[in-house]
Amino acid sequence: MEMLAELTSELEYLSWQELLLRVGMAMVFGLLLGLERDTKNKPIDFRAYMIVAVTTCILAILGQEIYSDFSDASKIMRVDIANIIAGVMTGIGFLGAGAIIRRENSRVIGTATGASIWAAGGIGLTIGFGFYSLGIVSFVAIGIIMLAGGIVRAKFSGIEDKEEVRRGEREDSKK
Repeated sequence: MEMLAELTSELEYLSWQELLLRVGMAMVFGLLLGLERDTKNKPIDFRAYMIVAVTTCILAILGQEIYSDFSDASKIMRVDIANIIAGVMTGIGFLGAGAIIRRENSRVIGTATGASIWAAGGIGLTIGFGFYSLGIVSFVAIGIIMLAGGIVRAKFSGIEDKEEVRRGEREDSKK
């Protein structure tokens, strides 16, 4: 127990239990969002969602800890949480953009995957900053959009997510 106290002594803002709760929630939410995409053979698998959600959560916690550590040194060092959020979300945007592909038939695919990896980052940041209810509501809303969106899309366009991937692979193999 003494070793655990030493490990967490550098944490001023959070307790060890709170740290584990936040990171654990981000990991589970990232897993569930990622599994929805992974089961449909999308370009970004569940591990990337988990990594993004956990890392953004940790970066949010780090921002809070740095702010807490240097709150007395405001004239020497300026900690801007908004810059942390903007930088993280911009970086994840590049990862999401990599999932978006334009086929030769001008059909664009991967937009939901790109958007959902970005959402996983936002949820990770939200949980990391300790806004649990906002994180849970965001996760549920994004989950409903991802699950119901596929059903609605199949009904109106006649294309299911897995079918589109297989069709795109067939088109690519004809080249």
